[in-house]
Amino acid sequence: MTEKAYSPLEYWRRRYLEEKPLLEWESSNEDFFSWKEKFREAFVSCLGRFPEMDVPLEPVVVETVDTETYTRKKVVYNADMYSKIPAYLFIPHDAVFPAPAVLCPHGHGRGKLDTAGIAYDERERKHIAGYNYNYAEQFAEAGYVTLAPDLRCFGERTDTRDEAYGYMAIEEGDHWCDINFVRGMLLGYNLLTLHIFDIGRGIDYLQTLSVVDHDRIGCVGLSQGGTTTLFSSAYDERIRVVGVSGYLNSWRAFPIPTGQICGSQIVPGLLHYGDHAEVAGLICPRPMFIEFGTRDPIFPVEATRKTYTTVKSMYAEAGAADRLDCEEFDGVHEFRGRRIFDFFKKWL
Repeated sequence: MTEKAYSPLEYWRRRYLEEKPLLEWESSNEDFFSWKEKFREAFVSCLGRFPEMDVPLEPVVVETVDTETYTRKKVVYNADMYSKIPAYLFIPHDAVFPAPAVLCPHGHGRGKLDTAGIAYDERERKHIAGYNYNYAEQFAEAGYVTLAPDLRCFGERTDTRDEAYGYMAIEEGDHWCDINFVRGMLLGYNLLTLHIFDIGRGIDYLQTLSVVDHDRIGCVGLSQGGTTTLFSSAYDERIRVVGVSGYLNSWRAFPIPTGQICGSQIVPGLLHYGDHAEVAGLICPRPMFIEFGTRDPIFPVEATRKTYTTVKSMYAEAGAADRLDCEEFDGVHEFRGRRIFDFFKKWL
């Protein structure tokens, strides 16, 4: 018996690299839309339980702030019978209404404050600037109605340390996702599935607003926000245009060398059927823009390039090659925020 045979990490490396997903896309071997139907069935099955759908939104505006370019409202609306969603709604002053809208889920950090560009001190300002994080504000300034909600376990949707962890000595904010993933799994609720559900509730809310064109709703996110954007868009076809920043990669690549994965970014059992490329394929032929930094320390750039090439073959097979684009830039884990605006202007 060798030392490697004792290693859980080596065990997972071999499992990840040696098991070929059952529904992995192979171009030209199958009609794309037939494959998509089969993979969607597996995808939905792996998502597990969704909360009940019969709870009214009952939105309440609790704060309004006017600036030179937009009005920002803090709104609270129901997710399900046990949970509410606080969010920032941006309404640009110069838009032609009803205007297109963009949902802007956040990454790991301070929740909706980051994407809204709200900072209370110099450290928080540097945090936002370092990631170019305020894309909800940026899209509002570009003329879109935007919605920046708190995902579960972030922002105002967290617990105190003692309530969440009991006697565990842990830095506040660390492992919120893992703790809640484990708790949800006991009842069959996956945390990422709940994020998908909550993005759907955000769409429900946007579609109640007279300032929004209900048929022109997009979604953009960085990092975990990119995860949420990718999976929500794969599930909910009301999202018409998609922007994934600093995320599209491969489960076979980024969790193994770095350990950078958490309970908010996985769908149990899905790698048995497909990887990031296959999830992105469920969005096709809707327009999608991918951006990624070549020096991203979390997501290996070669894996992103390979996955994007696979997705590109799907769009070509579907006759929608012009609806997919990407920007590879010299940077790290950040929202680039350049060509993506032209892409959204064209398609949304």
